[in-house]
Amino acid sequence: MVQVNTPEAEGAQALFCYIADKIGYKNAQIEFAPFYKNKDSKGFFEKHKKLIDEGFASNRVDTERDKNRILDYIEKNDDWFISSMRIAETILGEIASISGKFKKITAPGWQDLFYTHGDDDVMKVMSVLFKSANNQSAKTGGGKYFGDLNKWSPADIYFATAKAKKTLKDLSNDTETKKDNLTFAKLNQTTIDLIDEGELLPLSLKKVNKMIVIKKVNFDRKSEEALLADTYCKGIKKWNPMKGDFDFKDSKFKISNYSGGRDIRVLLESGGKKGDLQFRHTPASGGRPSRGFKTVLSYKGASALGGQVVGIPLLTKVISQVDKTFASKISTAFNSNYTKFETAVNRYNEYGGGKKRYQSGKKDLKKTFNEDVGAISAITIMNPLRKVIDDYFKSPKEQQHNVVRAIFAYTASRTPMSSPFVIAKD
Repeated sequence: MVQVNTPEAEGAQALFCYIADKIGYKNAQIEFAPFYKNKDSKGFFEKHKKLIDEGFASNRVDTERDKNRILDYIEKNDDWFISSMRIAETILGEIASISGKFKKITAPGWQDLFYTHGDDDVMKVMSVLFKSANNQSAKTGGGKYFGDLNKWSPADIYFATAKAKKTLKDLSNDTETKKDNLTFAKLNQTTIDLIDEGELLPLSLKKVNKMIVIKKVNFDRKSEEALLADTYCKGIKKWNPMKGDFDFKDSKFKISNYSGGRDIRVLLESGGKKGDLQFRHTPASGGRPSRGFKTVLSYKGASALGGQVVGIPLLTKVISQVDKTFASKISTAFNSNYTKFETAVNRYNEYGGGKKRYQSGKKDLKKTFNEDVGAISAITIMNPLRKVIDDYFKSPKEQQHNVVRAIFAYTASRTPMSSPFVIAKD
């Protein structure tokens, strides 16, 4: 198995959905079945070579990576091969439940649909529309609502007709859009109308290992609010704080033996599903100290993550919606201790051999570097931050539930400003 490469993996999802559509749902069930067992991706591509060539040549499959790069990636990655087939087959079987207008797609070879990822006509135009609406949201005085496009819509690929392409292009060329006067309300309603008409389908596709669930997200605000109301903080996961120490004097640096954990996990339950929010500092980038910080949503038993908030500024902005005092404490705890961390890592690199380990090219030495810098991060930043977070969430009440709901809504792209999309996951 190779490392997950998003453009290739998501381009493959578009390709497999195209293949399933061209041969039809019933034929896809029959023709995909043997390949689930033998995992012969090369044989699969040889069987459908003419169809695949036609898809790319006609731009029915329009992806960020070219055909050969996508096929090569899938041939080296059985997990994504199987996952892509399962998702394509499942979506085709359930697409009519998303909009009755999509029902015709289940028959073989519906000619009016394009399968896109990273293309100019749909995803790039969506990026332009998002930028305008996000800039418009900043005019209210609270700053841009979203930190990036994926928090508005996590769609990895789009099913789109020529009409959908034209509608989106026309909206992007509108004078008011170019003046950043497009609202998320207008953009989201346009998306919903195109979905209802069977002209557009934004799909968020996760790698799956088990039974696939297809869910509509942000189609009905009442349903989203009900899910948020059924989301609760369940306390803090038990932990052993990182123990150890380091000291530096003149041109010497010493780090003692260390042990324990550094990530913080706040437990939650949402819609009856158990999960957690993982708070994690990314201590180094390119061998140098980093301010990188992620808050990651995950569910028990799921193969893929549920979303994330990147950076302390954005995390505290989300939390400030419901508790400004707690947001301020997190910001202070991180920023006040980051200087200590940065100084220690720079000393470790200069006098403690860290730079040599990182640049050695040897896996064992680089692993030591990552572990040492992780320990410095835990001792200087995460231990103090853990106390702030633990004290706040250890006996959760409504205020703590509300903070978890706010983080959950943002990471899962379920805020009132988020776009409608369909997600396929296990």
